[in-house]
Amino acid sequence: MTDHLKPYLQVNKKDIAIKVAGPKRMARIIEAIGWPSGSQNTLRYQSLWEGYGYSIKLGKPGKEAAVDYMNCRYLDGHKGNNPNDMRPSIFRNGVLVEQHLASFIDIFDEMQKFNDSDPIAIEIIGCLLFRSAYMLDHVEVRTGIWRYQPAEQVVQALQRRLPVAEGVPVEAFLHFLDALAWNEDVKYYTLGYDVIRKGTGRKNNLLTCANLIGVLLNKVRISKFAGTFGRPPVGISPISNLEAFRVFSDLEPKIEK
Repeated sequence: MTDHLKPYLQVNKKDIAIKVAGPKRMARIIEAIGWPSGSQNTLRYQSLWEGYGYSIKLGKPGKEAAVDYMNCRYLDGHKGNNPNDMRPSIFRNGVLVEQHLASFIDIFDEMQKFNDSDPIAIEIIGCLLFRSAYMLDHVEVRTGIWRYQPAEQVVQALQRRLPVAEGVPVEAFLHFLDALAWNEDVKYYTLGYDVIRKGTGRKNNLLTCANLIGVLLNKVRISKFAGTFGRPPVGISPISNLEAFRVFSDLEPKIEK
C-alpha cells in the first residue's frame, strides 16, 4: 500500500557507505560543538526547523553538561560531565513545550501507539528512521551545514495517515527525532567513541527504533530484538541493513546500472 512512495524511499547502497554517510555526521558534530552555549538556567538555542507554529531547536548546555554532573562514562572508563550535551526541544508559538519525549527509550511507547492506530504509518516511519540513520534525507544547505529534509511526498502521505504524533504535527516529530539523534552523535563523540566507524550514537539509536517497528509489525522476532537489547552495549538493538530491506520493502536498494 506504500508502493507509490518507493521512488522516494529506495536506498542507494553507495549512500549508506561510511565514506559517504560518515563525513555528513562529522560535519554536524563539528557544527554543534561550535555553537555558543548559555548556562543551565538560560540556554542558547539553535533553530533547526519551523512549521505549523512549531519549531525544533537544540539548546546548550544540556543537563549532562553541568559541572557537577558525573554520570557520563568516557571510553577510557573515567566518569564526568559531557560539556557538549544539548537539549532537544520543541517550541510552540515561541514557547518551550515541556512535555515531550526525552529519550529514545521513551519513544518506544509512542511507536506502540502509532502501530495501534495505523500500521502503515509506522512502516513509513520505519523507512524514514533507517534513512535518517545514514542521513540519506539530509541536504547540505551551506558548506558543511546539513539539515533534515525528508521527501515532501513521503511527509504528506504520512501526515494524511498520522497527522499528530506525541501531540505535535508528525513532521515536527520527525525533526525532533533528528535533533535527538544529532545530540547522540555529539555526546558519544565527546566521550571518545568512534561514532563514525562503530555506529555509536545516531546510527545505533535510530536503527534500534526501526528494529522495534519491525517487531511491532510482526516482521522481527521479539526474542531476537530483546536478546540483542540486553547484551552489551545494553540498550540498543540496531536492525541490520539486510534485515531492514526485508522488513521495509520500500527501502529495497536500487539496482545499479
